[in-house]
Amino acid sequence: MSGLPLLSGPPPNISNSPEDVACRKCNKEFNFLFTRPRRCNHCGYTYCHNCTDYQALMPRSSGPGDSGYDPMNVCAFCIEYLPITAAGRGQLRSLPLSKLKKYAGAYNIPIDGAVEKDDVINTLFAIRGGNGCLPPANEAFYRAHSVPNRSSARPRGLFSSRPEPQPNLPPRPQIPPSRTEFSRPDLEPQPPHRPPPNYETRPPNSPPRNANHHAQLPPWGNHPQYTPPPPPPHPQYATYTRPQTTPPRPPSSSRPPPSTTTRPPPPPSISRPTASSPAPPPPPPPSLDELLNMSERNISSLPISSLKQILFLNHVNATNMMILEKSDLVKRVVELVEVERGEREEREAREREEREEEERLIREVRKREESEKRAREEAERRSRDGQQTNATTDRRARVEDAPEEDESVHSSIPQEEIDILPPASDRESPPTLSPTISTTEPSVAKPPTRLTAKAHERNSGLCVICQDEDANIAIVDCG
Repeated sequence: MSGLPLLSGPPPNISNSPEDVACRKCNKEFNFLFTRPRRCNHCGYTYCHNCTDYQALMPRSSGPGDSGYDPMNVCAFCIEYLPITAAGRGQLRSLPLSKLKKYAGAYNIPIDGAVEKDDVINTLFAIRGGNGCLPPANEAFYRAHSVPNRSSARPRGLFSSRPEPQPNLPPRPQIPPSRTEFSRPDLEPQPPHRPPPNYETRPPNSPPRNANHHAQLPPWGNHPQYTPPPPPPHPQYATYTRPQTTPPRPPSSSRPPPSTTTRPPPPPSISRPTASSPAPPPPPPPSLDELLNMSERNISSLPISSLKQILFLNHVNATNMMILEKSDLVKRVVELVEVERGEREEREAREREEREEEERLIREVRKREESEKRAREEAERRSRDGQQTNATTDRRARVEDAPEEDESVHSSIPQEEIDILPPASDRESPPTLSPTISTTEPSVAKPPTRLTAKAHERNSGLCVICQDEDANIAIVDCG
């Protein structure tokens, strides 16, 4: 029973009335065998058991120490509003606003100053009493003015199933059915032809008989599916009259010749009622980029729905801010635009600083790479210069060392041999073996130096090795 609504107390006793003989909702007649009456414990009216098959909690009033609630029967009318009285804020927010307004009107709760749904909910909560129910004045208004009464003059019972005979009323004039009642005018059966009116026997000033009938017919605009009747069997009297407020002009008294056939004019174009085109959807609210370029005056010219949608799309909860006027909505939107503008400026400044920092780092990296490149080139140039210098030094050293080697070779010859060499002027031509020796050692075939000349000057004509006088002397240049 935790989900049952609460009752403030027993309802007041309502005096017996002729309506108590039948159910107030279904108009079923009460009897002691099949349908017994039962009172609703909220409104106090009598209903059948089927219409009071709902329950609510009634506080106990048997004694001061006896506390609690008892389930009591309520009618189908009251069970529609009692759960709203016992509902919380979350349940009330889930209900449609039309139902909340209907509830407030049934109990005479003033909600004229409420604009939003939360305002209506706050008003309904504020009027509740300490027991969670409405004040007695509001419940009394509901019992007196808001409980429907569907009982008719004759109740519906077991022995009163036939309706009472109606009193003799004058017969209603038969109105010919309108042609608009048939859904397919092209398949509608042809009505019987009525005889044409005799205009010859009537005075010329009297209107025709069907003038009143045409005057009583609705205008053409109200009959979108009207089709003209077929021509009568006598074409000479067939005339077509447009539905106008003025009666048609009667035909001439002279009878037209039977050979001529008068055709009715073509019927007016039937304008079928076109379905009302759906209303164009409201324009979408401007985006934040567009709002940043708008002035406060342009923002205030936007409709309320667009302002609310702007706040909703940007996650601004305008429901709990007690916004009742359009100026409040405009103020919130302007604040939103200012905050967005400040955030974008900060973001742009931060991005600009990041770009500058990246450019500075890129410049430093490039400078470092260029300095390293120059250092490598300088080191390579120095290494090449050093190699060239070393090569030049080596060549000079080899060139300088060559005469010293020659001098060292000559210095290795003993002084005695140098002394015994004949002088250059006394030197004989070399023997036949000298070409063989010179060919074997071409490197020593050099012109005699100053030392060899001295050796030749000092040579006594003996062999340098064996000192044999009979040996053939050969001059060898060891140069």
